[in-house]
Amino acid sequence: MNRFAVGYSDINDPKGALNQVFEQLSTGMGRREPLLIIFCSDIDNFDYYSKQLRHKFPFSKIMGMSAYMGFSSRGYGKHAISCLAIMDGIEVVAGYMNDEDADFGKYVDKIIASADKLKSTENTLCFSCGAKMFDLDELNRLISVFEGKDIKLCGGSLGEAEGVKTRISFNGEIFDKGGIFCLIHNLNGRIELLMESMEPEGLESIWNRTLDSVRSQGIKPQFTIVANGIDFTKMMEDQELLYKFTDKLCMEFGEYIGFSGYKDEKFFKDTYDSMVVAVFE
Repeated sequence: MNRFAVGYSDINDPKGALNQVFEQLSTGMGRREPLLIIFCSDIDNFDYYSKQLRHKFPFSKIMGMSAYMGFSSRGYGKHAISCLAIMDGIEVVAGYMNDEDADFGKYVDKIIASADKLKSTENTLCFSCGAKMFDLDELNRLISVFEGKDIKLCGGSLGEAEGVKTRISFNGEIFDKGGIFCLIHNLNGRIELLMESMEPEGLESIWNRTLDSVRSQGIKPQFTIVANGIDFTKMMEDQELLYKFTDKLCMEFGEYIGFSGYKDEKFFKDTYDSMVVAVFE
């Protein structure tokens, strides 16, 4: 059995789509309960998917987000569900902050405190997703704390487009505000984080540089999590390069899931990053 499984469906029926995802996941996971599930979908069916995934996997930690677009090693689309289930080879701590009155500093405090629950922070990724823009001063504080713990950071805020709402969910509970996070300690090898910003040389040059970085570091990918900014995703759409993007992800990074929110913003860096790739060995 695999240590992970990816599910995807763009069937125009939420029940049928989820059944297809369950069938795909069961092929890789058998009867094992996942330690962690990360999924994204369109907003229209997000509540249904969140509740049904929790019903199916009551003992898993489940993080969900609505997004502009979801993509995976099985396909990509704006009205689809993409799902990654990890069964073993990791230690994970996850949580959420849903208090409208709580400042982002308290959210950061909760993430930092959760890191102490891990047996080790070596080869650890903090994946975090907020329903709104993150406070950059607090993000810098989080970065400075985690630098000493060898924890890499990946994620961003979903943002909102005009007339479009976004939501997050944690273990089947659905929120319009706040943030969710998970700390993933990889017991089977390294986690490498690759970040790119849009530059004048063009999308394919940026992508080729990212691939060269993976090869030069000798990374042996098993699965990957990808977060894109909205401008990067729309530029790929406009240039009809999405199929190349997803094909190259499959060829170079193993099985994966990814999402694009409605903002092009900081992914825990001092510059605006258009693509963040977290590669697990």
